Amino acid sequence: MQTLFEDLEDECPWYYFDGSYKLLLGACLFIFGVFGVLLNGWLFATFIHSHLLVFRSHILVLNLCTASLGRNLVGFPFAGSSAVAKRWLFGPSCCQLFAFLNQFFGVFQMTALFVAVLERYLLANYYRRERTLYTRFYWSLVGLSWFNSVIFSTPPLFGYGKYSCDSTGTTCTFLWPSTHSGAKHIGFSIPYILVCGVFPVIAVFYYMGKAVRLERIFYKGEVQKEQTRLTQTIHAVCVATLALWIPAAILVGWQWLPLLIYGYRPHVPPALAVIAPIASEAATSVPVLCFIAGDERLRAALLGRMRKHYALLQPERAKRYNRA
Repeated sequence: MQTLFEDLEDECPWYYFDGSYKLLLGACLFIFGVFGVLLNGWLFATFIHSHLLVFRSHILVLNLCTASLGRNLVGFPFAGSSAVAKRWLFGPSCCQLFAFLNQFFGVFQMTALFVAVLERYLLANYYRRERTLYTRFYWSLVGLSWFNSVIFSTPPLFGYGKYSCDSTGTTCTFLWPSTHSGAKHIGFSIPYILVCGVFPVIAVFYYMGKAVRLERIFYKGEVQKEQTRLTQTIHAVCVATLALWIPAAILVGWQWLPLLIYGYRPHVPPALAVIAPIASEAATSVPVLCFIAGDERLRAALLGRMRKHYALLQPERAKRYNRA
């Protein structure tokens, strides 16, 4: 297992940032991190207690909630406190562990979004053919999320890629290899970018379009209309989350392209270095906010279950949910 200061690339040469940038980063990470923990913890508790969340599709909503909650719990306590202190506080071994867990839950989030969108398309396609998606299929998608996350977060611990400090010098992340890096480093980075970035994003928008088309044609009844609302909400979650990940993608391109083309690691603009992790932390709150705004059943479960109070729904729907 590698240490933090193993060669010149690991010596965190980005300390030219003004301390106020790091203080701002730490404060924002704490704010969005605590907010995300509260929201995702609320949704997680609702799944345990509420009798309204009975669709098999809600398994994948819980899967996405788990990914977001894990990212929150790992992220802001370590990254936020280190940013406030203007340096990584927890030593080389913890740096490796933090970067591993951060990468694990990052890949988990991406995979959870993809499988949720894929399920929406397959459900509509099977409904057209009068077939059913069984519960074991949903748990298989959950297993795929965990498996893919392990596959693409473990190799840097054993020399295939590298975990080291990020562009702010206050936290740890995957270090993008240069042209001088070994084949193992570059060989891991390219499949990682393709399988955990490019392909899922393309597939998400492809299956979103296919699902919308099928639902417009075949979903007519009340239950199907409720499924349509869930589909629209999950699509909104994907679009909003991917939009908040754009600064992180730009940051990756800013760091990696000069490495591949010119062989050197450039300084990162302070604004980009601060905005990217803040936006990624804020993205963990998006699912719950979208579910409250867009899906009536999930909104009823979140806002009404603990007191069995459904006044925020239309009266007839409140009665139906109360009998469920």
